[in-house]
Amino acid sequence: MDEMTSLPMLSVPHDLFRHGLGTLKDDIGNTHIVEAIQRNHPRQQEQIRLEMMRNIYGSALPARMALEKQILGRVQRLPGIESSRLGLDSLSGKLDEFEFDSYLNRPNDREDIPTDMHSLMEAQLKLQTKPASRGI
Repeated sequence: MDEMTSLPMLSVPHDLFRHGLGTLKDDIGNTHIVEAIQRNHPRQQEQIRLEMMRNIYGSALPARMALEKQILGRVQRLPGIESSRLGLDSLSGKLDEFEFDSYLNRPNDREDIPTDMHSLMEAQLKLQTKPASRGI
């Protein structure tokens, strides 16, 4: 049967505590072909661009760009502070795009309480700390 017309089969028990209540509609995936096209468009454009560079400049330039993208993607700030990823944006050309996130929903404009940086760092480093006990 075609993957789009077949019903999803339950192969692994659904974990309610981690994933919440599940429905078969969530497991189907794309509801429309245009949704799949929109989701895959940036990745396909990147592959076309790299293939064009490979044909023009050779295979070393796309390999170097992939290595730079990997290096710049790993750079981040401490937990709790959002990284701007300016190097990755300049490499990918996202600096020229002005989107919804450019002027709305910036972390500096939020009114929520910032999380404790110490507890986030302990969680990232997987340090187990015992709660402080008071001697009474």
